[in-house]
Amino acid sequence: MKEAYTDGAVRVSNPGMASSAWVLYEDDLLAHKQGRVLDGSQSNNVAEYTALLDFLKWAEANAVCNVVIHCDSMLVVEQVNQRWNCDKPELKAMMTLAYGLLVRGSHVLQHVKGHAGNQGNEEADALCNALLDKVQNEELA
Repeated sequence: MKEAYTDGAVRVSNPGMASSAWVLYEDDLLAHKQGRVLDGSQSNNVAEYTALLDFLKWAEANAVCNVVIHCDSMLVVEQVNQRWNCDKPELKAMMTLAYGLLVRGSHVLQHVKGHAGNQGNEEADALCNALLDKVQNEELA
C-alpha cells in the first residue's frame, strides 16, 4: 500500500515565508520525501496546495499511481475533491491542476488531522519546519 502525506507551513505572518513538503510511504516504510522553500511571500493555503501539487507531479513523472494521499488542510482536500467551491483565482488554478493529476493517477485524497501524532503527517510537517529553520538561520548569519 502506498500512502503520501503533504503539508505546507508559513512563518512570521500569513502570508509570509513558506515551505511545502511531502513524504511517501510504501508498506509503512518511508520511500521518498521532498520539500522546498517557496519563492516570495505566500499564504498557508498556497503552501498546502504546492505540497500536494509537488507530490502529484512527482508521482505522474515517476508513474506512481493509486496512492492514498493525506493532507491536513481541510480547504485543500474539500476543494480538490470538488465538495467546496473555490473563489480565489490563484487557488482555483491550483485546485484544477490538482484535481486533474489526482484523477489521472487514480489517487485518493483524504483529510488527516494535523498535529495529532500521525507519523506521516508529522514527518511532512518536520520537513517543512526544517526548511524554514535553515532559511531563518542563514538570514541571521
